[in-house]
Amino acid sequence: MQFRKKKTYEDIYKWRRSQNGTCFYCYEDKAVAIPLVGNKGICQECLDHFRIGHVGTDRHLITHLTKSTRSHDETVLWLRKHGIKLAPAGYKDGVHSYMAINNPGIFDHYHDIIDGSADLNTVDKKTALKIMDSYTDIEIFKDGDIRISY
Repeated sequence: MQFRKKKTYEDIYKWRRSQNGTCFYCYEDKAVAIPLVGNKGICQECLDHFRIGHVGTDRHLITHLTKSTRSHDETVLWLRKHGIKLAPAGYKDGVHSYMAINNPGIFDHYHDIIDGSADLNTVDKKTALKIMDSYTDIEIFKDGDIRISY
C-alpha cells in the first residue's frame, strides 16, 4: 500500500487502539520512522510522500516537522509551503491565531457562520459537523512553536 492523504478528521488515538498496522497513513505493519502515539506513527515510505490533508488529523506530524522552525514567520511559511491555507483569526500576547482551512469549498460557502455573523443553528447537525470540520484552529508563537486544536 502507499501513503493516504487524510481529507477528513480521523482520531489517531482511536486508530492506535485498532489493529490497523503501525503506520497511520498506509495502515501497514512497517518500521516507524516517526512515532506519533505510543510506538505507532508514520513509516519512512509515507513520510517521503507526506502531504497535509486535514490539519487536525495531521497535527502530531505537523508539530513534529515544524520543531526546527524558529519564528512565527518561518512556521507560517512552512505551513503554506505544505499546502495549508491560513485565515488570520487574531493576535494576543505574542500569539497569532489562525484558522487552517481543511475544506475551502465548505469554509467559503459557510463563512458567515464560521465568522459568527450567522447562527450555526440555521443548518442541520450533519452540515454543522461539516462546517466545524472545514477548518482547524492553530496558534503560532513568536518562537515558531505551534499549537493545533482539534
